[in-house]
Amino acid sequence: MKWIGKLLCGVLILSVVITADTKWTYGEGANTAPTNATSPQQALQQSITSVKVADAKGKWNQASYKVQFVKDATEYGYVHSIFPDRSGDDMIVVYQTDTKVFSDGKPKDGTIKIASIRSSDGTKVWETTVSNKELARTAYNVQSNGEIFLMAQDDTTFYLYTINEKSGKITRTIQQDNIFGRGTNWWRYWLIDQNQLLVTYTYNNQSILHYFDTKGKLIKNRTITGTVWDAQSNRMLVTDGNSAHYTLSVQDLKGSYIFKKSIDDPGYIWDAYLLPDLSIAIESQIKQNESYGYGLTKYNAKGQKQWQHTTMDEPWPYFAYDNQIIDIMGTHKKIVFLNNQGKEATALIANEEGWGDLRNHEIYFTGHTIRIADASTMKWLVELHYTGSEPQTSWLGNHQLAIYNSKNKTISVIRITSK
Repeated sequence: MKWIGKLLCGVLILSVVITADTKWTYGEGANTAPTNATSPQQALQQSITSVKVADAKGKWNQASYKVQFVKDATEYGYVHSIFPDRSGDDMIVVYQTDTKVFSDGKPKDGTIKIASIRSSDGTKVWETTVSNKELARTAYNVQSNGEIFLMAQDDTTFYLYTINEKSGKITRTIQQDNIFGRGTNWWRYWLIDQNQLLVTYTYNNQSILHYFDTKGKLIKNRTITGTVWDAQSNRMLVTDGNSAHYTLSVQDLKGSYIFKKSIDDPGYIWDAYLLPDLSIAIESQIKQNESYGYGLTKYNAKGQKQWQHTTMDEPWPYFAYDNQIIDIMGTHKKIVFLNNQGKEATALIANEEGWGDLRNHEIYFTGHTIRIADASTMKWLVELHYTGSEPQTSWLGNHQLAIYNSKNKTISVIRITSK
């Protein structure tokens, strides 16, 4: 996950609920912009100009779609994220019901809510009021144990809520002092062995580690020198020092070293990943011939350097998915998978400039169109051409696409079919 600059937010809308007719309908798209007199279903179909799917060779072909449901979305206020639950039957919506306003330079915190909605017909399965604090970091997936993690904060306190995907029940509430005030990149958290939580707070090359049990009870605290970047199972990745010279180490959760080594890096560490196979990837910002870019250095589980890759003129291009590294190059109009030698192996061609993100199991590439690819297979799934303001989309699996449009105040799910 990227902690800075990669978390997407929804867009602001008003509040009332009107449920639309949810019968199955067919659409090929239209070129007429929606008017105020149209129903939610008409607004959706007038906004979608075309839907395409890619064949085995990556060629795009026109497709049809069926509207599973479309309804007025003003109930959801400010939508932060939409993603599927693990069953594929329901989608999770994280939203804030109050408009965020500013008075004397300070934000007014709204009410954070989360709901589960049946993808087939829009029925609300459950809804939970989480907090009246500022939502500092949303979620884009359900954890392996069935929990959803949401982070909130105010000027003095950090809050982490874990929510059960089936019931909406808040299973754990973690509350810690915000020593230096609000700041999302100071806090990180991971699910570790036996469904315990590791929550770290890093500032000025020092990290405070908090361990919590399955009910949110604090087990212990400890402080280490360095920054904790990532954790897997019972291992964590730590750097100790500054961006130009630091010690790279993998430690167990008690602080015993698996390995450590000294690194000289002329760049600036942007992110670091401990992958499931316990190999390591360090992403750094670099400068070459007056141009800025990013480099990624890969180490194996023993700390031995394997390869290095550089991408120039692209902001935050690298993403870790499972044991893979994906390079999303918006200005170069492509997405590539880096193989075990750091070479660009599998490429998806976007044919236009845009920006990309990895959310859940999918890659989202947005330019004049919205394209979504499967991160595990590196195959395109769908291309959506849309009239009007850019919608928020989420691939739900089983050919289903969720679409949230703030301007038309609609939330919907369509099922994509062949011609």
